[in-house]
Amino acid sequence: MPPFNTLLPLKRTPRHLNPDLRPSRCHLSTSSSNPHPPLPPQTAHAPLSTRRLVSLHGRDAPHFLQGLITRNISASHTTSGFYSAFLNASGRVLHDVFIYPATHSKEYRDGISGGNDGGEAGFLIEVDASEVDALARHLTRFKLRAKVGIRVLEEGEWRVWQIWGENERGSTPEGGIIGCADERAPDMGRRILLPAGRRPDVESEAVTVGGYDVRRIMMGVSEGQGEILKGAALPQESNIDYMGGIDFRKGCYVGQELTIRTHHTGVVRKRILPVQIYGEQDSPPEQLRYDEAMKLALPTRGANVSRIDKKGRSAGKWLGGVGNVGFALCRLEVMTGTVLTGEGSQWSPEHEFKVMWDGEDSGDVRVKAFVPEWHKSRGDKQKLHRSSG
Repeated sequence: MPPFNTLLPLKRTPRHLNPDLRPSRCHLSTSSSNPHPPLPPQTAHAPLSTRRLVSLHGRDAPHFLQGLITRNISASHTTSGFYSAFLNASGRVLHDVFIYPATHSKEYRDGISGGNDGGEAGFLIEVDASEVDALARHLTRFKLRAKVGIRVLEEGEWRVWQIWGENERGSTPEGGIIGCADERAPDMGRRILLPAGRRPDVESEAVTVGGYDVRRIMMGVSEGQGEILKGAALPQESNIDYMGGIDFRKGCYVGQELTIRTHHTGVVRKRILPVQIYGEQDSPPEQLRYDEAMKLALPTRGANVSRIDKKGRSAGKWLGGVGNVGFALCRLEVMTGTVLTGEGSQWSPEHEFKVMWDGEDSGDVRVKAFVPEWHKSRGDKQKLHRSSG
């Protein structure tokens, strides 16, 4: 069987027709002006217009960030970026981010202070484009007397790129390049920041941000507040722990108390999982496959997921997707075979689930969740960490 994150075209299998089945309420997507992106190639690069940057510069910048994010700013982070998150006081995710040390880059130094930065620390913080102003306000709220400058970079200043499928050459930034290896999931590639007008020096095909989105959905990597519910989801529910965004040995930071307590209990009942939608007349998929020609309408964000027999409480919530794949916040013991407690899982292979939504374009589709293999391996590492700690 191909690995979980292998991008495969969809093959539909007709379900045995049952005369008792009511007609499907799935809506067809008739738009041809905005087709779904094609399967991305195994080696490619993409400009990420869905991400924006905030500059944080000044002598207090490292200490200032240390009290706000879920990762440690250590000596190893002098040139290479890392994945992290900002939480609110109750431990819910505000922003998932990449944080990049930037003062080793001459282009950054010249842009900040004409090259005369006095050796002060500087960082570029990458965030969901729709949340860049909110992040800047959040940072300003905690600034107080800290000697830091906070500025939202204009879209025409710097650009975020994702590169994948190449060899490991350049996975660690060299020669003043700002970036890092993207370690949220195996084989995600690397992130780099370049001044506007420059392109990555790589020999690979350029694809759109839509192609990048398809790839990360297939790999189970949620991103941005369109998928990670702002102010509502715990970092563990959003897989930020599995994606390497939390240092559980770190000292005090905003939102730490509930984050650490949840970690030590070892029970996270809901997580964001990649899902596939399919029609009422189709058999449930055996593995996650992307179909760019899918004509089923995508559910509205926040639509409820439930068993088709309506037994039991809500099984999850739809978050968003492309074509026939997307993300849902899933109750693990209801929608998957994951066993969290001695009570065992409520899931059975015969169970099917649907997403229903109301409104002018109301409808419903069938949906199936998939647990990436890297979730299992990183979950096992967490268990070892708890038992040894």
